[in-house]
Amino acid sequence: MAAVKSNLTEEAEQKLMQLLGYTKLSLLFKGSVHGFTVNAFHNKCDLQGPTLTVAYNKPGYIFGGYTSQSFNSGAGNYLHDENAFLFSIGLGQVDSKIIKIPTENAANAVYTANNSGINFGNGALHLIGAGTAVQSASNNVYKFEPIALHGNDLVLVECEVYRVESLGELLPTPWRKLSWTVEQRREYMDMVKNYTPFNLIPRIRVLLIGPVGVGKSSFFNSVNSVFRGHVTSQAIAGSASSSLTTKFRAYSIRDGREGKPLPVMLCDTMGLEEHTGTGIDTEDIVYILKGHVPENYQVCHRLFC
Repeated sequence: MAAVKSNLTEEAEQKLMQLLGYTKLSLLFKGSVHGFTVNAFHNKCDLQGPTLTVAYNKPGYIFGGYTSQSFNSGAGNYLHDENAFLFSIGLGQVDSKIIKIPTENAANAVYTANNSGINFGNGALHLIGAGTAVQSASNNVYKFEPIALHGNDLVLVECEVYRVESLGELLPTPWRKLSWTVEQRREYMDMVKNYTPFNLIPRIRVLLIGPVGVGKSSFFNSVNSVFRGHVTSQAIAGSASSSLTTKFRAYSIRDGREGKPLPVMLCDTMGLEEHTGTGIDTEDIVYILKGHVPENYQVCHRLFC
C-alpha cells in the first residue's frame, strides 16, 4: 500500500510549529483514505498520546485543535487538558496569521467516547462525528468567532490527525559562537595541511560510518571541494532507500588541483541499515578498522556475499 500523503503545506506546518514548539508530526489518520467514520478514527488514533487535528473545508480554511491527552474508546469521559487549544490558519495563504484559541475550561477541554469523533469542548468543534459534517459553536470551553475559525463552512473536504512528538527544547542561545572569516578559514585549512601523524604514519585514515542517506559520501565531496578550490563529486552521492556506496573506498584529499595529498584520508563505505541482511555487516567494520580490507572491496552483508 502506498504511503498516505499529508495535505499540510510547508508554510502551514511552519505556522503550526509556532504553537507546538520543536516537534515532529506523524500522520495517523486521513479521512479521505481511512473513512470519515468514528470507528476509523478510533482505530487509528486511540492511545497515541498528544495529537493535532487538522481540518480543511471547501473555501480553503485550515483549522482544528490540539490535545496533549490520548483519545480512547471508553464509555465516555472528558479529558482534563490545560494545554488544549483550537486554531485556524484561515485560508492557508503565505501571509495568513495563525489564530490560537486556548481552552477556558481545562476539565472539559476534550470529550472522548467510542461513539464520538474528535470532540473539543463538547461541541465547540466536533469532527468525524457525522461524516464530513462539522458541528461547531462557541461555548464556555472555547470562545471564538465562527467566521474566523472556519468561515462558517461546516463541511469537510479533508481531516487529518497527527501524533505530536516533542523533540526537546531549543537552546535559548547557540551553544557556541561561530565567527567564520576568511582568515579563520585559512587557519583551519592550514592546521589540516600541516598535521603530522604519530609514529611515522604518512597519513591517517578516518572511517565515515552512519545510516544510509545521512551524507557520508557528500561530506567527503564537500571537504574535497574546499581543498581543491572547485566543486567535486568524486564519491557517488544521492538519495535512495538503500546505500549508493557499495565498495570500500579510501579517498585522498589534495591541496589544490595539482597539489600534494593531505595527511588525512577519508574512508567511505556502505551505510548502516536496521534490518538483517541489509547494509554493511558489523564484522566488516571491525576488519576495516584493523586495516584488513583492501581498496575497492565489495562491501555487503554476509547473506549476500
